[in-house]
Amino acid sequence: MKGEAILAALRKNSPQSPRALAKVLKLASTSTLNYQLKPLIKSGAVVVSGTTNDRQVSLPGRAKEAP
Repeated sequence: MKGEAILAALRKNSPQSPRALAKVLKLASTSTLNYQLKPLIKSGAVVVSGTTNDRQVSLPGRAKEAP
């Protein structure tokens, strides 16, 4: 799984929950997704927001505001 596939999925639909994003990418678990997200988060290509129960993965500038 390359970061480009994650970015492409987020360009189509952002933000997404980690579970929904892992399903779209056909990953076995969110742990695999989290591993793949680390370099994208570090580089600023992807933003993760929210708490454990309402976590969202998005492209910068597309994150939903918390209510």
